[in-house]
Amino acid sequence: MSTDNRISDTSSVITATSSKQQARITTILIPAIAMILLVLPGCAGIAVSSGSEQHSIDYSDAENWLFLPEKPAEYPVDVLYIYPTVYQGEGLQDVHDPLQREESMTPVFTQAYVFEGMANIYVPMYRQLGRAGFETPDFEQKLQVGEADVKAALLYYLEHLNQGRPFIIVGHSQGASTLASLLTKIWGKTGAEEKLIAAYIIGYSITAGDVSQNRAIRMCEGPLDTGCFISWNSIADGVQDQSVQIREGALVTNPLNWITSMDDGQYVPAEEHLGAVFFPEDGSGEIRYPQYTSAQVIDGGLVLEPAEPSLLSDYPIEGIYHRDDYSLFWENVRQNAVERIASFLSGE
Repeated sequence: MSTDNRISDTSSVITATSSKQQARITTILIPAIAMILLVLPGCAGIAVSSGSEQHSIDYSDAENWLFLPEKPAEYPVDVLYIYPTVYQGEGLQDVHDPLQREESMTPVFTQAYVFEGMANIYVPMYRQLGRAGFETPDFEQKLQVGEADVKAALLYYLEHLNQGRPFIIVGHSQGASTLASLLTKIWGKTGAEEKLIAAYIIGYSITAGDVSQNRAIRMCEGPLDTGCFISWNSIADGVQDQSVQIREGALVTNPLNWITSMDDGQYVPAEEHLGAVFFPEDGSGEIRYPQYTSAQVIDGGLVLEPAEPSLLSDYPIEGIYHRDDYSLFWENVRQNAVERIASFLSGE
């Protein structure tokens, strides 16, 4: 499947978080929404018109960032996170719409916050394509608008916000597909490649063709490898060919041993699974489940055997666990990020 045929990310926005997360959302988001409402009537401070494809987003304006760290130098490492499809409409996401900003915060807490307490987290708004927009004839052109935004945000971050710190790039679904397309084109030319700890391109594929096209892209070979890319798509065996996220030649990282394989990889039993963390829609709080699944790379997918399938999010195709790519391996990702950061900082 070509890079242009990027996922429509049928991920529904999980509206429920734990009480602690709700408090964080209230503390961080409400002041931001209030500021947006103050400037919207006169359009003061707005760098791009709503849904515009003709104007670039000015990332020197803090209003164009969904999430910025309160203390940028609190941690020695940064995370730049590109969120999955939140907007459900046909066109481009309005980055100044308070409702869109509020809904875009949900995956920050259910995905990017796996790095909480170890890194400064940066999240730009970008004009992603709405889910319904993938059915329109010009969807490829619209995808390029979001990619241009992510490129501008990445370059602005590197020049003005990073301040020389090592960093991690993180994305999921449309966020991951946008990063995959962009980094295949520009990675190796930014001047910041030596500061990359890892790029988590989850819920989309990095392929052998991508690596062949850009030799600066390298897949992670083990749990302490740095300067490399990580990618997987969670799935049941037998439905790999029904997943639009799995591309031909997919290189898949198993988050239970952090080894990347192209074809059939090592089977890793559930005893190595440190814990899934699910965020129920009924607002009942986090559900933590250790030893939830085994994992094995088979035919381009990360094949799982979930212990309690009822905890998984609904998806139109049974056996595709796309919406839970991060939740399924939350504790493994978290522990490995700590170890990988330490490996980078120690120069090992």
